[in-house]
Amino acid sequence: MFIIPTGDALVDFIKDFTGSTNDTEIKQCIFMAEMSMRNIELPALRSDPYAPENIGVADENGRIPIPGDMNKPILFFKQGRQVTTTATATGTSGQFTITLTSTPAQTIANGMLVTGTGIGAGAVISNVGTGISGGTVTLSVANSGTVSGTLVFSTTGNQSSQTGPWIVYDRIGDRDIITQGMIAQLYLQPVNVPAVIRGKFSEVYDKYQFLPYVAQGDLINLYYYKAWPLLFAPVTDEVISATGSVSGITGTGPWTFGVGGMTSVGDLEVGDTIYATDGVGSFGTGGTTVVTEIVSATSIRATTTGGTGPDGGTVTGITQTGLTVQNNAVLQTWPEGYVYATLREYYIKRHNDTDAAVYQQKFMDAWNVVEDQNNLGKWSGGHTRLTSVWQPRQYRQYNIK
Repeated sequence: MFIIPTGDALVDFIKDFTGSTNDTEIKQCIFMAEMSMRNIELPALRSDPYAPENIGVADENGRIPIPGDMNKPILFFKQGRQVTTTATATGTSGQFTITLTSTPAQTIANGMLVTGTGIGAGAVISNVGTGISGGTVTLSVANSGTVSGTLVFSTTGNQSSQTGPWIVYDRIGDRDIITQGMIAQLYLQPVNVPAVIRGKFSEVYDKYQFLPYVAQGDLINLYYYKAWPLLFAPVTDEVISATGSVSGITGTGPWTFGVGGMTSVGDLEVGDTIYATDGVGSFGTGGTTVVTEIVSATSIRATTTGGTGPDGGTVTGITQTGLTVQNNAVLQTWPEGYVYATLREYYIKRHNDTDAAVYQQKFMDAWNVVEDQNNLGKWSGGHTRLTSVWQPRQYRQYNIK
């Protein structure tokens, strides 16, 4: 149980501590504090490199787009010959076979997962014929429908190949990756020989580039520190109930009414703003509708202010709007950073340099505790260097005569 579980609770904490009564001012100070915390490296911010969403698929140039939620890369690795490739195919519902109508860019093999139109859930290849256009592929699961269009063939991405090569990529600079790419053909490329290779990667434009080169469809596990959502940032509207019925309308503006027959009230609370798609009934037009009472698990009361009044009858898609981020990994695991940095910004705004300096020092002490764990290798994965400890920057690995 955290002392400060939500953004609103943080605002209340700072208000109680400082004696302020201005919510907007405190939220502004929290935002300023977050600007100085963006690069914090906490264990809770690390990605799961084995999760499907964190396994990059190489494009035709052997590059992988930089994930949108990446803050800082830690380590990338390739677990042997793991690939994703596509091909068109046909098949009959209920049968265990499909016929390829195009040749996959990568070789397909037994054990690969198959997905696409008409393919049964969890189907994997149990037997490959020729693996080219016109070839027959047998699956472990019967087709759930008529197979058509483009199918995706992929290794699981979460288990190492038994034949290698296994590659661990260390980060270098963009100039280095381009320069060394000119002699990439000199890298050792073992064939059917298990090996662990220290590779390299870097950012070029908005993609990651790798040495040794990777082929189209290759899978790379991405381990990195994630960017985190700022408190009070807008959140996508959330559908609470698929249906509901408006009744008991009172008032002439604002209007109060009940909404019953809901599939659920979700996590609605008094004061939340909602809207719905008009059916026979409506919440009104051009106004704002706010929850005033949670009556039961399937009904609420609400008030519409402004615009035109509501109409009795059914509505659909009852949705909560005006949502903001109320929690993130930093507030959960490092609340002292939020508290000290927010108090620093508050006293800076109040032109109280003495107190601002006090909380700046407390903030830096808390930050240094985290950095100490990283520098000792406890949290950062071993070291904080930008180059591999196994491969020096000098190009000694090449001996050309």
